[in-house]
Amino acid sequence: MSPKAAEKFFRSESRYRMLVENSCDIVFSLDMDGNIAYVSPAWQKILGHEPSEVIGHNFVEFVNPEDIAGIQTMVAAVIRTNSMQEATYRVNHVDGSWRWHTARVNRHRDDDGVQTIFGTAHDATERLHIEELMTQSEKMAMISGMAAGMAHEINNPLGAILQHAQNIERRVSADIPANVKAAAEVGVSLDLVHAYMQKRGIFDFIGHIRTAGIKASGIISNMLQFSRRSDAGAELVDLSAFLDKVLELAGTDYDMKKKYDFHRIELQRLYADNLPPVLLVVAGMEQVLLNIIKNAAQALTGGELPHQPRITVRTQVAEGMAAIEIEDNGSGMDEKTRQRIFEPFFTTKEIGVGTGLGLSVAYEIITKGHHGLIDVRSKLGRGSCFTIKLPLQGRA
Repeated sequence: MSPKAAEKFFRSESRYRMLVENSCDIVFSLDMDGNIAYVSPAWQKILGHEPSEVIGHNFVEFVNPEDIAGIQTMVAAVIRTNSMQEATYRVNHVDGSWRWHTARVNRHRDDDGVQTIFGTAHDATERLHIEELMTQSEKMAMISGMAAGMAHEINNPLGAILQHAQNIERRVSADIPANVKAAAEVGVSLDLVHAYMQKRGIFDFIGHIRTAGIKASGIISNMLQFSRRSDAGAELVDLSAFLDKVLELAGTDYDMKKKYDFHRIELQRLYADNLPPVLLVVAGMEQVLLNIIKNAAQALTGGELPHQPRITVRTQVAEGMAAIEIEDNGSGMDEKTRQRIFEPFFTTKEIGVGTGLGLSVAYEIITKGHHGLIDVRSKLGRGSCFTIKLPLQGRA
């Protein structure tokens, strides 16, 4: 190679090395067995591992076990077809979390005939998270219309059922003169009719009808709440004082005291100092927070825990918004459950305990009623943490 050609070659190599080492995406190469031969500095910036902790290791050591089969299929396709392939998978961060990456790889043969797998990987975690929130929002918008229609359609026959159940009781009451007169006209004793119905448990049946109707009415109310968008009644609220009130309500709620030993749960309040007032629809936000706290209490009493059950409530300013975190150290949930947790009628509770509408209504109240965000992170055995973010005054 002539001096001029050598100089041109090294300038070219230097240029490409600069591009690779300053790329925001990870550039990597693997041998044909999947062992890492090179990673660009972006690997350490994105995933935190030192190059010495990576090079020489097989790539699948850093991939989520659920995604390994897909990666192996991609590499096999690259080798078989000698064409670029793409896959999205989870890679382990040095802190133990998983980051979603999208990689494009191809096969490369150098001048000596040595084959390698060459690729680039882009951190897709935030993009996928935003897509998940957008999908959820679109799904909620579609279902909210259906919920409103269903609620109105059910309301009419339900109202008739409750009204007629009440009328049956009234029509056999001896305190109403018209009943006494009608009974005399057909030659029966109203007292005996009443005694017969009492003995055969008919009044109990009517009571069950009324109880079931009232419960159904509550479900319909939730469905209508789910379908509405309203900022009416919003007021500036001191979050710390408001959360104290909600926690006090939670501790004295009848159902919670009946089903959960709430007083055995440790409550931690970690409120930020000097947090600006937040514009809230008080009744709606109380409903959201009480539902989340009630779910947390249930998760903490679902079995014997190896530690003190605890609910932690935090406030802070994050990304220009007021953030409320409600975290428990209970049983947690798997990823499939976490992804569906805000869907209407989805519930992990046993039949008759939950309707599956609480968190879907909460999602609508936060996103539509308050122009905010709600999300949850959770792992089995590690508890759950719901995060609510609300616009600060003047930043909505």
